[in-house]
Amino acid sequence: MDLLLNTNPLSPSYGDLTYRNGPLSRDLTTQARIEVVAQRLLIRLKTFREEWFLDQTYGVPYFQSILGSKSSKSKIDLIFQQQILLEEGVREITSFQSTLSNREYRMTFRVRVNTGEITPDITITPII
Repeated sequence: MDLLLNTNPLSPSYGDLTYRNGPLSRDLTTQARIEVVAQRLLIRLKTFREEWFLDQTYGVPYFQSILGSKSSKSKIDLIFQQQILLEEGVREITSFQSTLSNREYRMTFRVRVNTGEITPDITITPII
């Protein structure tokens, strides 16, 4: 979606925002709710806690709980599941699979968003 400011002084909508690349939905976005939540989940799961200066509690506690410690797969799973459930718009995790081999962790999951829709598989291999 593109947001542009209408800069044509002769236009009746001068100074208004113009939306391109799709019609607006009920919640004033051009993307489906599941796409928005999936994108925000990827951002959250790739962000280190204390990395974002506006919210030091946002993100995964990689340094605090995962990296440099001999964390078990079940502990890492729990950390990521908690982070998934913290994301706004996530109602529940409907499936979650993960592997941990030679310090390479990979997870695939689906979530149900507040509208009741279920995301397609989201796969991520975070740094561990």
